[in-house]
Amino acid sequence: MKSLVKDALVLFAITLVAGLLLGVVYEVTKAPREKQAELTRINAFKTVFADYFEDNEEYKDVDSKKIDFEDIDLSTIDDFKENLKKAGYSEKKVIVNEAVTAVVDDKEVGYAVTVTSKEGYGGDIKFTVGFLKNGTVTGISYLSISETAGLGMEAKNSSFIKSFVGKSGGQFIVNKDNSSGLPNEIDAISGATITTRAITNGVNAAYVALVEILGGDINE
Repeated sequence: MKSLVKDALVLFAITLVAGLLLGVVYEVTKAPREKQAELTRINAFKTVFADYFEDNEEYKDVDSKKIDFEDIDLSTIDDFKENLKKAGYSEKKVIVNEAVTAVVDDKEVGYAVTVTSKEGYGGDIKFTVGFLKNGTVTGISYLSISETAGLGMEAKNSSFIKSFVGKSGGQFIVNKDNSSGLPNEIDAISGATITTRAITNGVNAAYVALVEILGGDINE
């Protein structure tokens, strides 16, 4: 009996010390982790505008490195979640995480909306979509994606991302054989139609969110 009690006390002491050490490590690394998360967030915002501004004569004077981002409080938008749901994007499919206004020299140059698509083949896919004020997509930047290597992960290729860029969001469709002839058709990634649809729906949901943010005032 004494041996059993001793063993139990030793096990308890080990567990207690391990728990305390984990707590210390968590607190020590908390600030660096938060700093890295914020850096990743800002880099995603910058990425969705950088290439578009560099490739378009109209924005040649816009330095994407100098873009500032102002948070948009989505909770102040009337019926925001309900209207997303009515458009077919319930939180079971897509979550709109946040949105920001991109500003250069006190001038709004676009918006970035971060979404999490719940329909990925390998789990949630979180990414940021950039838009001009007229709803044109400027870019996509992934924050987390765990699709199948060589298949769904091809979504990170620039060729796939560019299939959205320069077109108005909100009307993208996926077609396996590229036969519809519609301008906003997205070619399915070979062997990864589920991934393609998950991302396409996320982009469309981000556009619906943008419409809500702007109160429907988008001049396409």
